[in-house]
Amino acid sequence: MRKVWSDDELLFLEDNIGMYKVSTIAQKLERSYESVRVKMTRLKLSNTRQHTGLVTIGELAAILKEDRAIVRGWTKKHGLPFSQKITRQSRKFCFIDPTDFWNWAALHKEKVQFSNIEPQTLLPEPDWVAEERTKDKCITKRRTYQTWTTKEDHRLLELRSQGYKYKEIGMLMNRSAISIERRYKRIHARQASHAESVNP
Repeated sequence: MRKVWSDDELLFLEDNIGMYKVSTIAQKLERSYESVRVKMTRLKLSNTRQHTGLVTIGELAAILKEDRAIVRGWTKKHGLPFSQKITRQSRKFCFIDPTDFWNWAALHKEKVQFSNIEPQTLLPEPDWVAEERTKDKCITKRRTYQTWTTKEDHRLLELRSQGYKYKEIGMLMNRSAISIERRYKRIHARQASHAESVNP
């Protein structure tokens, strides 16, 4: 009996085309190579980036070294343009035009860690991106070895409680998003450890 494709499997397939070999995707889904190839053909998803120049949310997240859920949130809450393609099975898939992304990123620079994006991996890359990439790297280099103060820790926790993202806090505190995230997790780990010692 033929195994029916679940919504989770279809989402995984959509987000990983172009990132992994078909054989790798098949292995992760515990399906045969032929099963995955046929499904890609039926959904007209094979080699999406090469044929159309568009990227899936998963592909864009990989390029940005960002969590897929965050990129998806940009499309839903922050106006990142995307298009939906309805397949023969009436399932919608989301695609993003690189030009649309760059135009959006120009207006939302605080949300993107440009130093994570390898040069010329998302074409056409605007000239201004190189400057933003350099700015991010300078901030990272400048603050990498500076110790955190208690006052900074309190401000970090306060900003996070207000819903600010790591990148946004980094801009406000003149630190990299990575440094902010690591420090935040370290504080929480320390607090959890302290709580366990007080209440064994």
